[in-house]
Amino acid sequence: MENNIGNDSVRQEVSQSSTERVNTIQIERRFELEKDIMTAITSGNRLKMQELLEIRRQICPDNQCCENRAASDVLRGCKNNLVSFNTVCRIAARQGGLQPLYLYNIYNKYALIIEKATSVQYLNEDLYAQMSLEYIDSVMAFSVSSYSPVIQKIVTYLTCHLDEDVTVVDLSKIHRMHVSHISRKFKQETGMSIPEYVNQQRIGLGKLYFETGNCSITEVSGMLGYHDSNYFGKIFKKVTGDTPSQYLRKINSRQDVR
Repeated sequence: MENNIGNDSVRQEVSQSSTERVNTIQIERRFELEKDIMTAITSGNRLKMQELLEIRRQICPDNQCCENRAASDVLRGCKNNLVSFNTVCRIAARQGGLQPLYLYNIYNKYALIIEKATSVQYLNEDLYAQMSLEYIDSVMAFSVSSYSPVIQKIVTYLTCHLDEDVTVVDLSKIHRMHVSHISRKFKQETGMSIPEYVNQQRIGLGKLYFETGNCSITEVSGMLGYHDSNYFGKIFKKVTGDTPSQYLRKINSRQDVR
């Protein structure tokens, strides 16, 4: 009888040791995955991110990544994980050259979405991937890390004054460069003229404004420096393929599945 009790105790200890070893391996794999995700965001590597998201699905099936022993509620635990991941993505995107204005708005956008979510499945399966890819796409679209120092300064200035009508002449005076040289070098490095670049930046920011608040089309138009909301609508459609009204409807439809 005593031998059986002793054997049971040994088996329990072996089983517990094996479980702890498995958990340790899983934790290590998750931290390695997080490190790889940060690298993909910093480098703006969308294809690599898609591979990593598939690996995550294999590592964390059936919402297992949302388990959190410190949280009494699974949904709250999942939200806590996503809040932490949002911070990780923000840091990686900053390292990738994404400017503070975009970081601030993207981070706040997802902070709001996370808190409003009611579905563990949505958070784990949909929002994790959406967040990862948006940070990467933003690095690809708005990062200044690949530009020369002078173009980085010009882009940073334009981003800080998106609500103003900054001309090439203004930039030439501020940066003490000839107008034609600025225009040529800017187009060479960004692939766009300065007005085209400003419109792209404004619309990118406008999309975030729509998603993070209850701003009207007219209000967002004014915040971005467009004095005519109809003109803003035309530029918005040209850049995104949707009118502002269509884009807002898409936002509302996405909110219904959270």
